[in-house]
Amino acid sequence: MSKRGFWGGFASLLIGLGVTFKRIFRRKVTIKYPHEPVPVSPIYRGPVRLIADEVGADHKCIGCLACQRICPTHAIPVLTVAKNEQNKNYPVDFVIDDALCCFCGLCVDVCPTEALEHARIGDLAATSQSLLRREILHEGSITSDNFPTRKGKKGGK
Repeated sequence: MSKRGFWGGFASLLIGLGVTFKRIFRRKVTIKYPHEPVPVSPIYRGPVRLIADEVGADHKCIGCLACQRICPTHAIPVLTVAKNEQNKNYPVDFVIDDALCCFCGLCVDVCPTEALEHARIGDLAATSQSLLRREILHEGSITSDNFPTRKGKKGGK
């Protein structure tokens, strides 16, 4: 073995050990998921949901279809609009396909009545793609309890 190969390998070993000793005393970042909840960043964009009106009985959506038109992945395929007694538009069906959604936030930004927002749910896994197609008009607020997620198997040690 040449001197250059030996000293080069030794220097590489010292660099690796230096990285190890720098990081060994840091706080651990391992999370025992799903037994411990995953912390969600304040700027995280989760699935889109409708915001309830101030009264709480209805939502703010006026059925302008701006969210459907601006969606780059066409994740809002069905937004049916009808007119009520006051001749104002309102949505009849409001479907969002989370399998197609890229969570870009354009639909939230373009909404003139600010009727849409991103839910702060960290676990978006589902057992089937059909579970990710949601009718958000009648589902109420999305929480981690009523969002269709994958359930872990019981057992283990």
